[in-house]
Amino acid sequence: MALVSVSGAASRAGKTSLAVSLLRSLPASSAAAVKFTTTEDVFERCPRGTPCVVCDIDVPFRIVEDARVLDEPGTDTARLGAAGASRVIWAISRASAVRTAWSRVAAMAGGLVVMEGSTIVDVAAPDLLLFVAHPFLKPERWKATSDALIARADAVVVNRPSGETREPAPDVRAALLRARGRDDLRVADVTRPLEEWAPDLAERLHALRAPAAVQA
Repeated sequence: MALVSVSGAASRAGKTSLAVSLLRSLPASSAAAVKFTTTEDVFERCPRGTPCVVCDIDVPFRIVEDARVLDEPGTDTARLGAAGASRVIWAISRASAVRTAWSRVAAMAGGLVVMEGSTIVDVAAPDLLLFVAHPFLKPERWKATSDALIARADAVVVNRPSGETREPAPDVRAALLRARGRDDLRVADVTRPLEEWAPDLAERLHALRAPAAVQA
């Protein structure tokens, strides 16, 4: 398996949008998509206000492949499927079961895989790691995993929509540079075709596809 992983500083940073752009850069059905969601070991309170399929998990992990769930309009998994993924797998895991859950996912997915998820990165060890940040969300609201992911990512992208004329907030840029240790940040609308704003990443993505296709 060749793995491309998209992680992010927080919800709504643009992780799914970037994963969609990666899939659209590839020939249809040439890559599987994985959404890996990690939840707390002990359920206390759903951030959405009511128990849901993620928080209210009563097993160590759950692998969702039910099309009725994955294809529900407006969901991240539906977007991944519509972008041309050969199959979509949604893994929901308690923090203590991440390694076991990943072993199951890795056994199910072959060839090239585009994955969305942050906590899973250390376990999955992707071949290409991309990190995306919101241009104005304050760094104190970022996930605890963000600094380490920023430092090790192959590319860090500040997701600024095409219609946005403001520069990323100074505190966002400063926090990214501090964690990154070098100034190679990209500012781009990740919904745009990958070849437009990151032809080098598109080239690496396609290079990963060739050997993965042979192995599959």
